[in-house]
Amino acid sequence: MAHEDLAERYAPILHFHPDEGRWCCFPSDAEHIYSKFHNDWSSFTRDLSPKTLNSSAPCYYEVFEHDGWTQIRYWFWYNYNRFPGGHFGFGDHLGDWEHVEVRLYPELNGGVTLWLLSNHLTARLGSRPGGYVLPGLAPEPLAIEADQVHVWVALGSHANYPSPLSRPKCFLKFWCDRISDGGPVWHTETNLVSLRETNFYHFKGRWGDEKAPRSPTNGYNNPWRNSTHSQPVPLSDIT
Repeated sequence: MAHEDLAERYAPILHFHPDEGRWCCFPSDAEHIYSKFHNDWSSFTRDLSPKTLNSSAPCYYEVFEHDGWTQIRYWFWYNYNRFPGGHFGFGDHLGDWEHVEVRLYPELNGGVTLWLLSNHLTARLGSRPGGYVLPGLAPEPLAIEADQVHVWVALGSHANYPSPLSRPKCFLKFWCDRISDGGPVWHTETNLVSLRETNFYHFKGRWGDEKAPRSPTNGYNNPWRNSTHSQPVPLSDIT
Protein backbone atom coordinates (compact mmCIF):
# COMPACT_ATOMS: atom_id res chain seq x y z
CA MET A 1 0.00 0.00 0.00
CA ALA A 2 1.28 3.47 -0.89
CA HIS A 3 2.42 5.57 2.05
CA GLU A 4 -0.25 8.21 1.37
CA ASP A 5 -3.01 5.57 1.48
CA LEU A 6 -1.53 4.00 4.58
CA ALA A 7 -1.38 7.38 6.34
CA GLU A 8 -5.01 8.10 5.48
CA ARG A 9 -6.15 4.67 6.63
CA TYR A 10 -4.64 5.05 10.13
CA ALA A 11 -5.03 8.82 10.59
CA PRO A 12 -6.13 9.48 14.20
CA ILE A 13 -9.30 11.23 15.31
CA LEU A 14 -8.62 13.92 17.93
CA HIS A 15 -11.11 15.06 20.58
CA PHE A 16 -10.41 18.44 22.15
CA HIS A 17 -11.38 19.74 25.57
CA PRO A 18 -14.54 21.91 25.45
CA ASP A 19 -12.55 24.84 26.93
CA GLU A 20 -9.53 24.61 24.62
CA GLY A 21 -10.41 27.73 22.63
CA ARG A 22 -10.95 29.81 25.76
CA TRP A 23 -7.78 28.56 27.44
CA CYS A 24 -5.21 28.14 24.67
CA CYS A 25 -5.25 27.08 21.06
CA PHE A 26 -5.99 24.50 18.39
CA PRO A 27 -3.64 22.99 15.77
CA SER A 28 -2.12 25.44 13.34
CA ASP A 29 -0.12 25.63 10.10
CA ALA A 30 3.52 24.97 10.96
CA GLU A 31 4.74 25.91 7.49
CA HIS A 32 3.31 29.39 7.92
CA ILE A 33 5.04 29.79 11.30
CA TYR A 34 8.34 28.49 9.94
CA SER A 35 8.19 30.76 6.90
CA LYS A 36 7.47 33.77 9.08
CA PHE A 37 9.93 33.23 11.92
CA HIS A 38 12.73 30.81 10.99
CA ASN A 39 15.15 33.66 10.25
CA ASP A 40 14.48 35.25 13.64
CA TRP A 41 12.80 33.04 16.22
CA SER A 42 13.10 35.86 18.79
CA SER A 43 10.19 37.57 17.01
CA PHE A 44 7.96 34.52 17.63
CA THR A 45 6.12 35.39 20.84
CA ARG A 46 3.19 34.09 22.87
CA ASP A 47 0.36 33.31 20.45
CA LEU A 48 -2.81 31.66 21.79
CA SER A 49 -4.39 31.19 18.39
CA PRO A 50 -6.38 29.84 16.67
CA LYS A 51 -9.31 29.93 19.07
CA THR A 52 -11.50 27.61 17.01
CA LEU A 53 -10.73 24.29 15.38
CA ASN A 54 -9.90 24.64 11.71
CA SER A 55 -10.64 21.26 10.14
CA SER A 56 -8.25 22.12 7.30
CA ALA A 57 -5.27 22.55 9.65
CA PRO A 58 -2.44 20.33 8.41
CA CYS A 59 -1.71 16.99 10.02
CA TYR A 60 1.87 16.12 9.06
CA TYR A 61 2.92 12.49 8.67
CA GLU A 62 6.01 10.38 8.07
CA VAL A 63 6.36 6.68 7.29
CA PHE A 64 9.31 4.43 8.07
CA GLU A 65 9.71 0.94 6.61
CA HIS A 66 11.62 -1.43 8.87
CA ASP A 67 12.48 -5.11 8.53
CA GLY A 68 9.04 -6.72 8.44
CA TRP A 69 7.09 -3.85 9.98
CA THR A 70 5.99 -0.27 9.31
CA GLN A 71 5.94 2.85 11.47
CA ILE A 72 3.73 5.90 10.88
CA ARG A 73 3.92 9.13 12.88
CA TYR A 74 1.39 11.95 12.75
CA TRP A 75 2.52 15.38 13.90
CA PHE A 76 0.36 18.28 15.12
CA TRP A 77 1.64 21.82 15.60
CA TYR A 78 0.25 24.20 18.24
CA ASN A 79 1.46 27.79 18.57
CA TYR A 80 1.61 27.58 22.34
CA ASN A 81 1.61 25.18 25.30
CA ARG A 82 -0.33 26.53 28.28
CA PHE A 83 -0.55 24.08 31.17
CA PRO A 84 -3.81 24.42 33.16
CA GLY A 85 -3.67 25.29 36.83
CA GLY A 86 -0.01 26.27 36.85
CA HIS A 87 1.23 29.46 38.46
CA PHE A 88 3.87 31.93 37.30
CA GLY A 89 3.94 30.32 33.86
CA PHE A 90 4.59 26.76 35.07
CA GLY A 91 4.55 24.46 32.06
CA ASP A 92 4.03 27.26 29.54
CA HIS A 93 6.24 27.53 26.48
CA LEU A 94 6.30 28.70 22.89
CA GLY A 95 5.29 26.14 20.32
CA ASP A 96 4.11 22.60 20.87
CA TRP A 97 4.77 19.59 18.65
CA GLU A 98 2.67 16.54 19.56
CA HIS A 99 2.30 13.25 17.76
CA VAL A 100 0.54 9.91 17.45
CA GLU A 101 2.54 6.90 16.33
CA VAL A 102 1.31 3.68 14.73
CA ARG A 103 3.41 0.52 14.48
CA LEU A 104 2.22 -2.24 12.13
CA TYR A 105 3.48 -5.81 12.49
CA PRO A 106 1.61 -7.80 9.81
CA GLU A 107 3.64 -10.98 10.30
CA LEU A 108 3.41 -11.11 14.10
CA ASN A 109 0.82 -13.58 15.38
CA GLY A 110 -1.58 -12.92 12.51
CA GLY A 111 -1.11 -9.16 12.66
CA VAL A 112 -0.50 -6.76 15.55
CA THR A 113 -0.95 -2.98 15.57
CA LEU A 114 0.39 -0.66 18.27
CA TRP A 115 -0.57 2.95 18.91
CA LEU A 116 1.66 5.28 20.94
CA LEU A 117 0.18 8.64 21.94
CA SER A 118 2.65 11.37 22.91
CA ASN A 119 2.15 12.34 26.54
CA HIS A 120 4.67 14.88 27.86
CA LEU A 121 8.03 13.08 27.83
CA THR A 122 6.59 9.60 27.42
CA ALA A 123 3.68 7.93 25.60
CA ARG A 124 0.41 6.10 26.21
CA LEU A 125 0.30 2.66 24.59
CA GLY A 126 -2.51 0.55 23.21
CA SER A 127 -2.68 -2.40 20.84
CA ARG A 128 -4.91 -4.51 18.63
CA PRO A 129 -5.33 -7.24 19.63
CA GLY A 130 -5.13 -5.92 23.18
CA GLY A 131 -2.46 -6.70 25.72
CA TYR A 132 0.69 -6.24 23.64
CA VAL A 133 3.43 -4.11 25.17
CA LEU A 134 6.79 -2.51 24.50
CA PRO A 135 9.55 -2.02 27.09
CA GLY A 136 8.64 0.56 29.72
CA LEU A 137 5.06 1.11 28.56
CA ALA A 138 1.91 -0.40 30.09
CA PRO A 139 -1.09 -1.17 27.86
CA GLU A 140 -4.30 0.85 27.99
CA PRO A 141 -7.65 0.24 26.25
CA LEU A 142 -8.21 2.11 23.01
CA ALA A 143 -11.24 3.36 21.13
CA ILE A 144 -10.67 2.40 17.49
CA GLU A 145 -12.93 3.13 14.52
CA ALA A 146 -11.92 0.89 11.63
CA ASP A 147 -8.14 1.52 11.80
CA GLN A 148 -8.33 5.04 13.24
CA VAL A 149 -7.64 5.57 16.92
CA HIS A 150 -9.63 8.11 18.93
CA VAL A 151 -7.39 10.44 20.95
CA TRP A 152 -8.38 12.88 23.71
CA VAL A 153 -6.24 16.01 23.84
CA ALA A 154 -5.51 17.56 27.23
CA LEU A 155 -6.49 21.17 27.78
CA GLY A 156 -3.66 23.55 26.91
CA SER A 157 -0.82 21.05 27.28
CA HIS A 158 -2.08 19.04 24.28
CA ALA A 159 -0.84 15.75 25.75
CA ASN A 160 -2.66 12.81 24.17
CA TYR A 161 -4.80 10.22 25.99
CA PRO A 162 -6.65 7.07 24.88
CA SER A 163 -9.82 7.98 26.80
CA PRO A 164 -11.47 10.96 28.52
CA LEU A 165 -11.41 8.74 31.62
CA SER A 166 -7.64 8.09 31.45
CA ARG A 167 -5.60 8.79 34.54
CA PRO A 168 -4.08 12.21 33.83
CA LYS A 169 -0.44 13.13 34.17
CA CYS A 170 0.16 15.23 37.28
CA PHE A 171 3.10 17.33 38.37
CA LEU A 172 3.90 17.75 42.07
CA LYS A 173 0.55 15.97 42.72
CA PHE A 174 -1.35 19.24 42.28
CA TRP A 175 -1.13 20.31 38.64
CA CYS A 176 -2.78 17.75 36.41
CA ASP A 177 -3.81 17.49 32.78
CA ARG A 178 -7.49 18.04 32.14
CA ILE A 179 -9.23 15.81 29.62
CA SER A 180 -12.89 15.78 28.75
CA ASP A 181 -15.46 14.73 26.17
CA GLY A 182 -17.76 17.18 24.46
CA GLY A 183 -15.33 19.41 22.59
CA PRO A 184 -14.55 19.77 18.86
CA VAL A 185 -13.46 16.66 16.97
CA TRP A 186 -10.75 16.67 14.29
CA HIS A 187 -10.63 13.93 11.65
CA THR A 188 -7.00 14.33 10.65
CA GLU A 189 -7.32 12.35 7.41
CA THR A 190 -9.01 15.38 5.83
CA ASN A 191 -5.75 17.30 5.43
CA LEU A 192 -2.68 15.09 5.59
CA VAL A 193 0.66 16.54 4.51
CA SER A 194 3.84 14.50 4.12
CA LEU A 195 6.55 15.83 6.40
CA ARG A 196 9.01 15.42 3.53
CA GLU A 197 7.04 17.91 1.45
CA THR A 198 7.09 20.73 4.02
CA ASN A 199 9.29 23.82 3.97
CA PHE A 200 10.73 22.88 7.39
CA TYR A 201 11.71 19.26 6.70
CA HIS A 202 15.45 19.99 6.87
CA PHE A 203 15.20 22.27 9.90
CA LYS A 204 16.56 20.56 13.04
CA GLY A 205 16.37 23.36 15.61
CA ARG A 206 13.90 24.61 18.18
CA TRP A 207 10.67 26.32 17.22
CA GLY A 208 11.20 29.41 19.35
CA ASP A 209 13.37 30.04 22.41
CA GLU A 210 15.38 27.53 24.46
CA LYS A 211 12.19 26.10 26.01
CA ALA A 212 10.48 25.59 22.67
CA PRO A 213 10.18 22.07 21.21
CA ARG A 214 12.69 20.56 18.83
CA SER A 215 11.72 20.06 15.21
CA PRO A 216 10.12 16.70 14.28
CA THR A 217 13.23 15.86 12.25
CA ASN A 218 15.61 16.67 15.11
CA GLY A 219 17.57 13.67 16.40
CA TYR A 220 15.66 13.87 19.67
CA ASN A 221 12.54 12.87 17.74
CA ASN A 222 14.17 9.86 16.12
CA PRO A 223 11.94 6.81 15.38
CA TRP A 224 12.74 5.33 18.81
CA ARG A 225 11.76 8.33 20.91
CA ASN A 226 8.64 6.58 22.27
CA SER A 227 10.11 3.12 22.67
CA THR A 228 13.04 1.01 21.57
CA HIS A 229 13.34 -0.89 18.31
CA SER A 230 11.90 -4.13 19.65
CA GLN A 231 9.08 -6.52 18.88
CA PRO A 232 5.95 -6.16 21.01
CA VAL A 233 5.18 -9.06 23.32
CA PRO A 234 1.97 -10.13 25.11
CA LEU A 235 1.80 -8.71 28.62
CA SER A 236 1.10 -12.25 29.86
CA ASP A 237 4.60 -13.28 28.74
CA ILE A 238 6.31 -10.82 31.11
CA THR A 239 4.02 -10.93 34.14
